[in-house]
Amino acid sequence: MSNNFFEALHQIATDKGITREEIEGIVESAMLSAFKKQYGAVENVKVAFDRDKNTVTVITKKMVVKKPTYPAEEIAYDKALKIRKDVNLGDEIYVEENPFDSFGRIAAQTAKQVIIQKIKEAEKNIVYNEYSGREGELINGYLQRRTKDNLFIDLGRTEGLLPLREQNPLERYKIGDRVKALILSVQKSAKGPDVILSRAHPKFVEKLFEMEIPEIYDGIVNIVKIVREPGLRTKVSVTSDRDDVDSVGACVGMKGIRIQSIVRELEGEKIDVVAYYEDKKIMAANALTPAKVKEIILTSGGGVIAVVDNDQYSLAVGRSGHNVRLASRLCGFDIDIKTEENYQAFLGSSESRSIVEKLFTTDDMEETPLEELVDLEPRIVKILEKAGIFSVEDLVERSFEDLMKIEGIGEKTAQRILEILADAVDFEEGGESKDFDDSSEEDHV
Repeated sequence: MSNNFFEALHQIATDKGITREEIEGIVESAMLSAFKKQYGAVENVKVAFDRDKNTVTVITKKMVVKKPTYPAEEIAYDKALKIRKDVNLGDEIYVEENPFDSFGRIAAQTAKQVIIQKIKEAEKNIVYNEYSGREGELINGYLQRRTKDNLFIDLGRTEGLLPLREQNPLERYKIGDRVKALILSVQKSAKGPDVILSRAHPKFVEKLFEMEIPEIYDGIVNIVKIVREPGLRTKVSVTSDRDDVDSVGACVGMKGIRIQSIVRELEGEKIDVVAYYEDKKIMAANALTPAKVKEIILTSGGGVIAVVDNDQYSLAVGRSGHNVRLASRLCGFDIDIKTEENYQAFLGSSESRSIVEKLFTTDDMEETPLEELVDLEPRIVKILEKAGIFSVEDLVERSFEDLMKIEGIGEKTAQRILEILADAVDFEEGGESKDFDDSSEEDHV
């Protein structure tokens, strides 16, 4: 095969980032396809590369016959003698084929199409492998074109897609403007890899923090959670394992210089950086910044009520409720905002009484063991526990008749148990009382 042809292929491969081995595989596939197109079979064909001479040769294995019937598998005896002088009829020899001479126009066109197709596929795979390994990274590009909703970003080797759902509604771009975005995902398609970009994802803000704040990049300050409503507000909770590091101060920077560079990248979107605490009350108060909270009350449903002054109510709720909504997402539980007047009215409502009842039900109270009744003999404690009574609270719910039904407890012991219980918890047994004299029958234990 022509040296110039092979060199041209290598030049194309170099320009597109395809390796020498890949381009040789492409040529081999093209030659085999062309040979099959010409002769209908490829079982006896192989493609040999001479890297020193920068050439490729098609070699076929053929049987020596007087008069060939199948040119792809047989060779005439007189032609075989020119290749090997000691050849005999019936021998099999290897014959070097010149593709330019052996292939017809259709076969040559097939080879060309295979080469073009394989090079395009290899280029797509290279681009896909390059960008799929970079998901979650920031990348810079330039706005190349736009449709009604989508922006197409020139990334150099390929084109990135910034769909409407991943755009910041505050931002406006012109053709040629620089665009920094997060590589959200890379998907294979018939036209090549689709590189989906985002400027609305919370991960985009996280990467900006890593880029602008050395303490986060080095792991001294850790981002616990980011919640965001693009164009309105972002809330970030941070913490640090080091006592000498102010996690919030490190993110904000001197006179807010660090956080301002991130705000500028987000076209003025507000960012609240708050310290993370496991304590629900402290965390809820922090999350509602910039509003100032007077009091946080825990509710039975796992959420909290935040009490604020009248002039702080609108700030705590935010435009269309976005501030309290983001605060709830940041904390992981519901936050209900109330002014002092609303909270006082709430305390008198049936809803508040229900909450109080749930908070103080006996199911949630810690039970008192029977051993706390010091006058109760150990043997009586064992009898009660055997009957399924393990706490003072359980014992309070049992009547005199209930105690009498327990094996090992007689009238005197039942009365004694109730007297000890009454002394300990100021309990008075309801119902008709019954007197017993000392001559009653002793308890059978």
